[in-house]
Amino acid sequence: MNFGKYMKIISLVLVICLTALAGVYAASSVIVNSGDDLESGTEKVSGKRINILLLATDKGGLLTDTIMFVSFDKQRKSLNIMSIPRDTRVKLGSSHVKINSVYGAGKEDKRQELVIEKVKELIGLPVHYYAVINPAGFRNVIDILDGVEVNVPMRMYYYDPTQNLKIDLQPGLQVLDGDKAEQFCRFRSGYATADLGRIDAQQTFVKALLDQKLKPKYFLRAKSIAEEILENMRTNIDVLDAVKLLPVIRAMTGDNVFTCTLPGAPQMVGDASYYMCDRQATDKLINEQFLNIKDDNE
Repeated sequence: MNFGKYMKIISLVLVICLTALAGVYAASSVIVNSGDDLESGTEKVSGKRINILLLATDKGGLLTDTIMFVSFDKQRKSLNIMSIPRDTRVKLGSSHVKINSVYGAGKEDKRQELVIEKVKELIGLPVHYYAVINPAGFRNVIDILDGVEVNVPMRMYYYDPTQNLKIDLQPGLQVLDGDKAEQFCRFRSGYATADLGRIDAQQTFVKALLDQKLKPKYFLRAKSIAEEILENMRTNIDVLDAVKLLPVIRAMTGDNVFTCTLPGAPQMVGDASYYMCDRQATDKLINEQFLNIKDDNE
C-alpha cells in the first residue's frame, strides 16, 4: 500500500479552502493547461457549478490510487465529492485497464489529461480544474490544525514491515494527530468490503475535517499549510479562481457536504479483478445529487 491515498487529496481540498479564505494562494503552484476542458478560470467559475478532479499519485508518481471528483454548487453552497475506486475498469486504446494506471500511460507533463478523459466518460460531467498531489505533507497539515476528531469504529491493527507500516488505533471518539490520521485513512484489512470500507472511512474523515477546520481561527494558519502542500501539488487553479469560491466555502459545513462512491461492484474479468461501473445507477446519482434533476417517475 503506497503512502497517502486519500490523505493527500484531503490536504488539497483543505488547502484550497483555507488559502482562498485567507487570500493567500501561491502563484508558483499554478500550471497553465492547454486541454479543451480546462479553460481559463473566469469562464468556468462564472457558471453554477465548478468541478475539480483531484488525483493522488503513489511514491513512483505513475499510479493514481486516489481519484476524487469534487463539485462545488455555487447556488446551493454545497460540495459533492465522488470517489472513483482505483480498480475501476476503463477502456484505453484497444485494451481495458484499471483507472489507476491511466495517469502513467499519459504523455509526460500532461498525464492528467488522459485521466480527465476517462473520468468524463464514466460520469458524464466536465472537468474545469485539476490538481495532482504527491505523497508529502498530509501529517504536518493535520498537526498544524491540531488534529481532527473522529470516531474510530473498531480496533484497527495492521503491521507490514515490508512497507514500514504499522496501524494501531483503539476504537472510540478521539482526536487524531497527523500520524494517527494517516493510520485511520490507510486501514482496510478489518472491513468486510476492504477498499470500499476504507473509502467510507476516508469520506467520514473528509467531512470531519471540513466541518471542524473551516473556521476563522484556522484561517491564519493557511500560509503554513500552503507551504507544506503547494510544493507537492500540480494544479491549474489560480488565485482568482480560488477567491471566486469564497461564497460556497464560507457556507460549507458537514451538513452540505455530500460524499459518494462511483456506483458499481467488484467483478472478475478473466484473471483480473475490476470494479465495474453501474452505468444506470451512475447516471441517476449524477442527475439527482450533482445536477439536482429528479426522476419524474419516482
